[in-house]
Amino acid sequence: MSLPSRSDIRRRCTGKGRGAYICGVSKYPPTPDPAIGAMLDAVRQAILSVVGPSLIGLYLFGSLTSGDFDPGVSDIDLIAALADPPDEQVAVRLRKVHEDLARANPDWDDRIEVVYVSKDGLADWRTDTTIAVISPGEPFHIVRAGREWALNWYPAREDGVTLMGPPLHTLLPPISTAEYIDELRRYLASFAKRVDDDATPGVQAYAILSICRGVFTIRHGDRLSKRQAAAWGPRAFPQWADLIRRAVVWRDKQRDPDSQNGHATIQETRAFVTEMTKLALE
Repeated sequence: MSLPSRSDIRRRCTGKGRGAYICGVSKYPPTPDPAIGAMLDAVRQAILSVVGPSLIGLYLFGSLTSGDFDPGVSDIDLIAALADPPDEQVAVRLRKVHEDLARANPDWDDRIEVVYVSKDGLADWRTDTTIAVISPGEPFHIVRAGREWALNWYPAREDGVTLMGPPLHTLLPPISTAEYIDELRRYLASFAKRVDDDATPGVQAYAILSICRGVFTIRHGDRLSKRQAAAWGPRAFPQWADLIRRAVVWRDKQRDPDSQNGHATIQETRAFVTEMTKLALE
């Protein structure tokens, strides 16, 4: 069963007030998979068990709302809007419930990203604020977030789905495409230092496909899914067509224990990163 398109999601998902969105099964897709709806509900309940009424809103974005979700590969991306910035005491308890969720749902271990941010932090997103984050490949941690987090706020505001609370656009002021692209350029430039000698094929695939997406956005002002970027990249940059197509395979196999050695392709990937990030910065 294929996932709905972005326009399908917007057409089918309507609601008013706290927890009013009903899409497909349960309250919580947009997805035809009841297991994902159940996982979203489990995450919501886990968060509520720690912060209670301090949870103002919960928002789904990323591949599940863009129609690009790949079962077994893609992550669940969420923003939890809180009454106050998360402190260390709250972080300890949230860390524990995320560990419990991973143990109880091993298929989702390291595949759930939640950004915990205060309502004031969203309202004044251009100013540094304290947030808590758990994301694939990183433990739960508290961090200072600045303008670079427009890379999350912008797509969530544009395409996100409200799972609980008021619509995100009532908490998060408009972000211009120019502001988003400025931060995107900085993000793409960082890949030159992020592809380590021991980068797995999955890590390399993430870099390659993210750069394809980013360059498209910089050139055209619109955003693509990873799959769409993988189709566009070989046409736009035929000299890298083979590498981009292989990156799709690496991404699909990134959780395969036998697909963790990327030494044979690291130099080719780095050459791609170097050339493409120069294009992004032009």
